[in-house]
Amino acid sequence: MPRLPALLLLLSMGGAALAAGDKAPARGSPEPVIGCTSLANLRSLLRDTKGDTTAALATIRDPKSDLGCSTVERVAVTEITDHVALAGRAYDCLAIKGTAVCHWVVAGAVVPPEKPAGKPKK
Repeated sequence: MPRLPALLLLLSMGGAALAAGDKAPARGSPEPVIGCTSLANLRSLLRDTKGDTTAALATIRDPKSDLGCSTVERVAVTEITDHVALAGRAYDCLAIKGTAVCHWVVAGAVVPPEKPAGKPKK
């Protein structure tokens, strides 16, 4: 499981399929994060690629792939909308600008920006 943190980061870039997110990362830049609109598909991708980021990217970029997974731009993440732990692993569902469907990633792969402090709700 030495590649698990890299895959977690990869997965958290979810399904927003922005053009820049579909390009290979430049040297020195963080690994892309992969997210899926279905938690089951994310878990399947993780299992099938055994934590190999390159293999996971190849899988989601294959035109025949129907997993609903893609890379996610970190700047497009607005918040974590859901969180779940299954079989000893945790997952977050990220709200992405421009889509109403959250994208499941490995928990902690993307930290959304902090919301500005406002008036407390009554």
